[in-house]
Amino acid sequence: MFTLMAMYVVYLGMGHTLLCRTIKAKTIRGYVGDAAKLIQKRREAYAQAHPQSGLTWFSPIRPHGSLTMAPEITACLKEIERWENMKDRREPLTVDMIYYQKSLCRPSTPHSLEQALYDWETTGIYGGFRLTEWAQKENVRRFDQIKLTIDGEPAAFMITDLEFKGENNRRMSRAEALAHPFLVKQVIVRWRYQKNGTKNEKKTFVRISGGDSTLCAVSAWMRIVQRWAALNLPETYPLAVFTDTGTSAGAVEFITATHINDTLRRAATAVYNVTSKADLARFSSHSIRVGACVALHAAGVQQQDIKFALRWKSDSFYTYLRNLPCQSARMAAAVLNFNPHAFTLVPGRIV
Repeated sequence: MFTLMAMYVVYLGMGHTLLCRTIKAKTIRGYVGDAAKLIQKRREAYAQAHPQSGLTWFSPIRPHGSLTMAPEITACLKEIERWENMKDRREPLTVDMIYYQKSLCRPSTPHSLEQALYDWETTGIYGGFRLTEWAQKENVRRFDQIKLTIDGEPAAFMITDLEFKGENNRRMSRAEALAHPFLVKQVIVRWRYQKNGTKNEKKTFVRISGGDSTLCAVSAWMRIVQRWAALNLPETYPLAVFTDTGTSAGAVEFITATHINDTLRRAATAVYNVTSKADLARFSSHSIRVGACVALHAAGVQQQDIKFALRWKSDSFYTYLRNLPCQSARMAAAVLNFNPHAFTLVPGRIV
């Protein structure tokens, strides 16, 4: 019962309330207390009506003889309190928001801001990009205004940071990859400099074969490379660009934090009906990195693997994690399948 009540805390923490809004941990504590009182009254009424049942019933939220809530429930409440108290917390980019962004793209304008941001959101949900690793800060309009590394190079990804591989791990030249983009199976991306001090770290992005290619990172990377080639940009130019007309004849502009923030907030309104200014402010360029972390955590990826995949040295990624319905579902499955008297585990069943 304690586990079920803890799941109820998670459910409320996700905003499943009468007004469909998130509520504070203190309020959730009151909800849980009232639910426990209701359960106790119903069980007491049943015991009185059926004295032969011999039913005994203890609190569904407190161990017998204890004045404090069960550890399972307390842990969930503390997690919600941690999230409440986090400064400048950001909401994650989600798959639904990426699909929405794709819906804004038009074949006639392959170099528009809408198309460029769809490509970078798709790669970003896998790579967990920090803003300066791919885009520019607000008000950057000219090349001489972009952020540089200590070596005088653009801090954002350049074409020279990408490598390409085809079938059987065969290396492909840039010219070959551009000529045959659908034969590219892997794109290896280099981070020359990172916030944590690591240099020249590489990560591999793989093609999604078959089915819907909306979330295929390799396809998105190849569109970014094709944009670089179509706009005839030098090798030392940041890749995160678009044109004011959406065509190769337009003026080249950099993707900035303002573009990203505005785009993600429009998507949050369209997809999730987020309208409050305070809530919309939680969607920003950092939402891409948060989204990558939350996606891996939701999939049950081990914490050490999350750190490695998203290039963290510390445990600061814990502040990005969220209470999610899928985690509650996994908890429910674990409870339903738990058999303390089982001696043998057979694939698919316990005997």
